[in-house]
Parts: sequence; structure tokens; C-alpha cells
Amino acid sequence: MKIDKINIYSRNNNAGSAELFFERRLKPEEEKDYHNNAIKAALDYLGVQSVAMILHGACNPVTTYDLGIGSPCNEKSKEVIKFEQLHGFNANQLGPLGEITKGDISPYSGTIFAINRMFIDPYLLTTDEYANILSKSELASLCADYSNDKNINTHSKFFDAFENYDKILKVSYENLKDKLSQDDEKAFKLQAEYNNFRTKRKNRLIYSALFKILSDKYGTRNVSAWENELDRNLPTLLRNKDSNAMKRYRQLLTQHSDDINSYIFGQFIVNKQMKSNQEFRKSIGFEYINDNLIGNDLSEVWMYPELFLKDYRIGCPEGGKDNNPQAWDIPVINPKKLFDSDGNLGPAGKFLTDKIESALEYCENIRIDHALGLVDPYIYDKRSVVYVDDDHIDCSRFKGANMSARNDIDPNHDYQKILEKIVLPVLKKHNITPEKVVWEDVCTNTQAFNDIYFNKLNLPRMRQLYWYRGEGSSDRDWILVGSHDEATALEYINEVKNYWNNNDSPWQPEYLAGYLNQDPNRTEERYKFQQKLYDNPTERVKAKFAEMFVSGKKVQIPFTDFFGIKERYNEKGTKSYKNWKLRLNSNYQDVYYKNLESDNPTAINMPEVLKIAVQAKKDMNVVSHIYEKYGRANIPVNQEEVNNYRAELSKKVNPILQKLEYYENLLKEKE
Repeated sequence: MKIDKINIYSRNNNAGSAELFFERRLKPEEEKDYHNNAIKAALDYLGVQSVAMILHGACNPVTTYDLGIGSPCNEKSKEVIKFEQLHGFNANQLGPLGEITKGDISPYSGTIFAINRMFIDPYLLTTDEYANILSKSELASLCADYSNDKNINTHSKFFDAFENYDKILKVSYENLKDKLSQDDEKAFKLQAEYNNFRTKRKNRLIYSALFKILSDKYGTRNVSAWENELDRNLPTLLRNKDSNAMKRYRQLLTQHSDDINSYIFGQFIVNKQMKSNQEFRKSIGFEYINDNLIGNDLSEVWMYPELFLKDYRIGCPEGGKDNNPQAWDIPVINPKKLFDSDGNLGPAGKFLTDKIESALEYCENIRIDHALGLVDPYIYDKRSVVYVDDDHIDCSRFKGANMSARNDIDPNHDYQKILEKIVLPVLKKHNITPEKVVWEDVCTNTQAFNDIYFNKLNLPRMRQLYWYRGEGSSDRDWILVGSHDEATALEYINEVKNYWNNNDSPWQPEYLAGYLNQDPNRTEERYKFQQKLYDNPTERVKAKFAEMFVSGKKVQIPFTDFFGIKERYNEKGTKSYKNWKLRLNSNYQDVYYKNLESDNPTAINMPEVLKIAVQAKKDMNVVSHIYEKYGRANIPVNQEEVNNYRAELSKKVNPILQKLEYYENLLKEKE
């Protein structure tokens, strides 16, 4: 079917002008039409409810005062959200929000209950709302230097940021105290908020601060290497009211009062800013999806050692070097502490409840990281891990098995009750249905997992179109092409060209062309589409994302794919110095639009992709009509009746296709 172009004339106000006018960027007066009548109309027709960008917190851009890291709650993030909304997104899939360390900047190695203080927008500390506790000159002196960096500001400088935020929080806290001594009303108001926050979270945050202090003192976060036994066991001894531990605790509080106060003050500030950003998102209907870690930080194990199995860690039975096991070194919750004899929550069960509650405090939805790990994790004895040639585990010594096979550790199979008795009740409390949650079930399934996850609880899953076809997907599943751990789709298909044309390949042109062009009257268009996919990898990527939009109601797109960034955000399974640092340039909108107007665009032209998907959905509607009316009744097809159906469908769908085509071309026009 040929789609007639809309005759859009000059958008100036000169009467009688009839000159065609193109501009690669949308004008403010066009944005409403673009969003409502092209993007939103297409998504509504497709039945897509959620479009989430995979954009971790640190990947947001920064403007004038850049301390070396992006933030999901800085002022620039609000601009990013509005830009995303314009193009059809209604959510961001964040990474975990916890504190990270110099030893491991991966957000998946962060804390659970302490938020990353480096997400603080430092500029706000210079405003009246924060009692002007920081001067612009003090702030400017700490900005990261990108002047000699070829990446300009497209990468976080974490190690600069660690130092900058330590300094800035100490300075800000000292300035607050000075203002209080001068009877500053704004300072008193901020102090009252801080006191209220500290009262509610005092013990846990003091322990977090002390762990950081002691780790710095001993030069390691490995508690077993700390020479002072009191320090190694301090939280447990304090709960047991040990007199020596109490004396040591008071000593630490006295010696490190400034560090502890600035640490807790930093948690207060980032909490306040995250809450403020949440109110902003609520006002415009945009959601953050927090990533609920399967793991726990060493600081939490130090706080609650009795809740964890001493010598065991969570890993994976395959996927390591030469497909050997992976030793993730993730602490394992003690199953015997999950529930008491009456089936009520035990201390570990309450801990997990707090963990999920914490993940939902600043976000409206949640991603369950490694769902297998909450049912039947693969655990190994850390004492059995011996490496050969640095990166090969000696399998002859390695001892690992899934929890369901360890009756000595979990005799009552309590681990298999976590989802039903802990996770789902917390979600229900927050009015989050299982269908809304992002369940990361990409794992080596076991029978115990299948019995609980699929057969008993019937939970949704994640469908990765890198490796699977969209055809036959469930509307309950989240559909993705790539993730934060993968190369962009364009880079991926260039890496696996030999796999492109296999009969079972999810990237096979015949499959994609047939799936996206099903109306029997459009056979010629299908063959042309198929040849285009063979000729151009970029066209195959567009088709793959269109397949995603037509295959499910909930989709995710990595920010690298959307903005056409070739560099990877994270190379999974590696410790590359490049991992986790990629972020959006402060001029990301110009970069995006210039990419679309280039001769070889790598960014996603949303109206172009949605046009392919809407046409595919229209074809599917025709095929479904024929099948429902004639296939089941086993009677000859009445072509006149089918053509009448096509005509009625075209009245509804063609205006959407026309709008999409117009804006597709507008975004491609050179300035």
C-alpha cells in the first residue's frame, strides 16, 4: 500500500505561503502534534503501555557544575525525561541506586540501604532551598576537568567524583553549622529536615558510615582482614550489649564525628533530592524503575552477619571462562533465618522485606534482578574457588550446586517461598501487580525454579529479541532488544553476520519481512522489504525494533541504541576500565538530531520504527479477520468483504501512518 504524503506547508505565519518547509528539529508548536498524533497514536494502536529507556542514574548528563558523574535527580535529568516523553517513553529503567566504591564502580556492587551520594545535584546546595550552604565559587573549584579529554563530557570520572563529593559534603555541612550559629532561618529549616531524617534512619546509616571509615582505615572492605576483632564484629557485639564494643563504638563516634556527620548529611541531601525528583515525575506521569539487586554489599553482611551463610556465595554454573562456573562472590541469605517455626517472617525475611521496600522508596516500579536467585540460587563454597592461570576456575576443586539440592542448608526449602511470602506481598502493598514488574529471568532454569516461578506463581518473564523471535511473545512479558550489558543492536549484527541467515535466526530477513508484512495483498512489499534487510544492516535493526513494538505491551530500549552511541556501556564478565562510565553528553539533543539527519544514522528514528510496526499491526489485523471469519468456519474467503474491512481499517490507521511518515522524513532532513 502506498501512503500519501501529507502536504505540510511553511510553518511561518505569512499568509499565502505555500513553500514546503523542513527542519530536522521539532519546533515547540509541533511537539504536541508529533507526540499526540504520531507517537502516542501509534503506541495506542499497537497496545504498547510501557516504553522504558535503559538509562542508569550516572548516565544522565551534567551541565555547568560537573563533579564527574551524572545523576537521576539533577536538574538536567528533568530535561532528559521531557525529551524522552516527547519521543514516547514513559519510564526509565535505572541501575541499582546504592553507594559504590573506588574498588568497584559497578552499580551492581553497591549498597542496598545507602543511596549513592554522588547523585546529589551540587548546584542546588547554592540555592535558598538548601540555605545556600555552598557558594558557587566553592562549587566551581571542584568541577571535573574535561578540557584535555577527547571524550569531552560523555564519560563519568568516578575517581574525581569520589574526592569531589567527599569535599563538598564536608564543606556544606560546616557551612550549615556556621549559618546555624548566625541564626539563619533557612539553615534552621534545613536542619529540622535533617534531624527528622537522621532520627528515622540513624542506626543503619551510622553503621554504613563506620564501615566506610573502617574500610579506609584498614585499606580493604574485606572484614576478615581487619586486625581488630571488635571492629570485625562491632554491630553484632553492640546488639549483644558488649561493654568493650560499646566503648569502641563511642571512641569511633568521637574520633570520626565530622566524617560520620557529613556522610549522614549526604544521605539526607540525596534523599531530599530523589524525593523532589519523584514529585516532579509524578506531576508529568513518568516513572523510574529501580533495579533490586540479588546481591548484598559487604557492609550489610558486616551489619547483619547472622543473616548470611558464612562460607557460601551465589554464582552461576556456566558462562565463565571456557563456560566454567562464574564465581560472583554474592553473599547468600541463610534460608533457616527466613521464617520462624510458625511461618512468620524471621530476621532474614524482615531484612529482605526492608530491601525491597528500600528499592521502591524513590521509584514507582522495580526490576527483580536474577529471579532465579530468589528461588533456587546456584551457590558455591567460596573456599573451593581456586584459579588457574588467573581467570580459570579449577573445576576439580570447585563445589557448587543449586539451593534445591542442598537439604543440609535449606531443609525446609524456605528459599522457594521468598517470592510468594516476601516479594509479592511487598509489591501488593505498593499496588504494583506482578505484570508491571520487570522480572529478569534470563538464567539457567532448574526444575525447582520452573515449578515455583512458572507453574505455581505464573509470573511474567523477560524476552530478549537478541536471541529470540518476537513472534509468539506474551503480552505479559517485557520485550527488549539488547540491555545495559550488550553491544548496540547494530554493533551486534555486525559481529555475528554469519548467524544472520540461519533458518532459526531471530535476525533472519525472511522471518522479519514475513512477520512485519503479513497481509496477502502486500506480497510485493514484503519481498522488497526482505531485500532491503539483506542489503543494509541498519534496516535490519529498524525492523528488529519494530518487531519489538508489535510483539508486546512493555518494551525497553538501551540509551546507547536510542541515541546511536557505538560504545558499550558495560562489557559483561569483564573488569574493563571503560565499564559503567558512558553517559549522555550535555548537548545530547543536538547530537541525537544530527545523527538522524546524517547519511548513515545510527540513532533510532522513533516515527520511522513505529511506522513499520503500525503497518505490521494493520497487516496482522487483516490476517486475524480472515482467519476469524473464514478460517474457523472453513468457508471460501469473500475478497470483497475482506477488502471492505481493509478499507475501514485504513480509515483508522492510515492517518497515523501518514503522520509517522511525515515526521520520519522531517527528522531526516538536513538543517
